[in-house]
Amino acid sequence: MEEQRGKNWLATMLACWFLGPLGMHRFYTEKRNSAIAMLIMSILGCTLPISLIWSWVDGIMIAIGKFQHADGSELYERIPWVGVVYIILLSLGVLGCLLYFTMIGAIVASYAGSGTGGY
Repeated sequence: MEEQRGKNWLATMLACWFLGPLGMHRFYTEKRNSAIAMLIMSILGCTLPISLIWSWVDGIMIAIGKFQHADGSELYERIPWVGVVYIILLSLGVLGCLLYFTMIGAIVASYAGSGTGGY
């Protein structure tokens, strides 16, 4: 039996999906320096959005099979439909957040424009 190098694709995908901004998928694939950077950015709070976007990009790269182990080996046992589900859910989540903040902005603008101010 041939020994597999690298790490399991599904484990990497799930680590990114649930703990991505903390860099857990990068710790798992032994990319320690960037994993520590993501963890520090998440802990600081003010740089959390950067870590969040970084994990989204990593998630997409994992989903399409372009993310590699630190030694350059491929992640093994890739399940393409899980990657598709991740990308769809990520897209819907981002669109939902944009819609939510657009609606909140419209509500705030309508109250500010009405001149009543709620008093």
